[in-house]
Amino acid sequence: MQPLVGLASEFRLALACMRWPLIVRDRAEIQQLASDSRLDWDWFVRIIERNQVLPLAYRNLREALQDGRRLGTLAALKDKVVGLTSHSLSQAAELVRISEAASSANIKIITLKGVSLSVVAYDQVALRSPGDIDLLIEPSQVFDFERVLMELGYIRYEPRAKLTPRRLKHYLRYYKHFAYICESKSVNLEVHWRLFHNTRLSEPEIGTLPTIKVPIGSSAISTLSRNELFLYLCVHGAVHGWPILKWLADIAALLRAMTTEDLRAVASLASERELMPELYAALELVAAFLVDERPGIELPRKAHPVTDRIVAMSKRLLTTHDYCLDIQELPRFGMFFYGLGIGPSWRYRSEDILRALVFPDDWDLIDLPDALFPLYAAVRPVSWLLRYLARLPRRQSTIGHADSHFLQSEPVKGVENTLKYRRQNESARIS
Repeated sequence: MQPLVGLASEFRLALACMRWPLIVRDRAEIQQLASDSRLDWDWFVRIIERNQVLPLAYRNLREALQDGRRLGTLAALKDKVVGLTSHSLSQAAELVRISEAASSANIKIITLKGVSLSVVAYDQVALRSPGDIDLLIEPSQVFDFERVLMELGYIRYEPRAKLTPRRLKHYLRYYKHFAYICESKSVNLEVHWRLFHNTRLSEPEIGTLPTIKVPIGSSAISTLSRNELFLYLCVHGAVHGWPILKWLADIAALLRAMTTEDLRAVASLASERELMPELYAALELVAAFLVDERPGIELPRKAHPVTDRIVAMSKRLLTTHDYCLDIQELPRFGMFFYGLGIGPSWRYRSEDILRALVFPDDWDLIDLPDALFPLYAAVRPVSWLLRYLARLPRRQSTIGHADSHFLQSEPVKGVENTLKYRRQNESARIS
């Protein structure tokens, strides 16, 4: 796939600063773009912040500009990176604490993304902008693990409503995780019992997923094997429309370290699980935005509407609004119909529709008994309209502030702020 043309120099510089590890060609491109006197450095900083690649971009920019150019910009970026690095290190320490507690309770956890991905992709804990801690466990151990988390100071905040038997059955069927927060450590955590909301995106039983150990401080944490991780990230990005460069940077970094045999194995997994369109889309987006090499294997690319839809949505989300599309401005209906459009079957689409019809926040709004649970489908349009109208007066005032704060995963100031953010972003939230 040919690289995109007509991109702003500030965006092209951001893309050049996303490559890892830097090679001679990358350094030369960064130096050339950074030498343009017309470059809007404030715009460049907004782009890398919005796309959650600040630590990586700063590291590469500093290495490429060793001649002392742009010292003021680098110093300003360093101040921001120090805070993110501190947050990543805190998360790493907390991940070790949680892992040890889970092990003592005979609960196996698998980390997804986060600091473990930073180690796998970049060989450093803090080179990837921090987000939530994401853990994958056996479905049968969800509530055993919740008790462990409560002993560690965590409380569950999503879903907020009381989980009656009927609500719990629905949530476990149509959703993939609970969300927790530890206020004393300002850490958000998600406990997953499967990788994706939609069960049609099939994966092996959690206990059979191949894992590897990655060093975190003096400990070792389990995460998905490199090939399983690569395919998971491809599908995860596709489900959300690839709205941030951070995820493409991860794919590119992993791809540069892969062998021909590795990529062939990933393609075999994708074919077996009917996920080839998602794999193709990830490879095409990396080629389009990062102009990155990949292992010497030709994957036969057949025209596929799902691949085309994924690539088109990502290009739209990454390049509109001056390459800084606010999360709160993600097209809600557009994203919903996009999700339906990439569904491989009516079973997949019906799951998405049923998930949209019964929204867990409505359980907190109206406390219906389990016998009347199906009526939540009728409540949903009304509750959506009420929330939409409530957002309108503060929409302009919140755009930018909430996005820049939460996208960079600064320590969350209490449960109420977290809940407010979740409510503001409902279906548009990227996880």
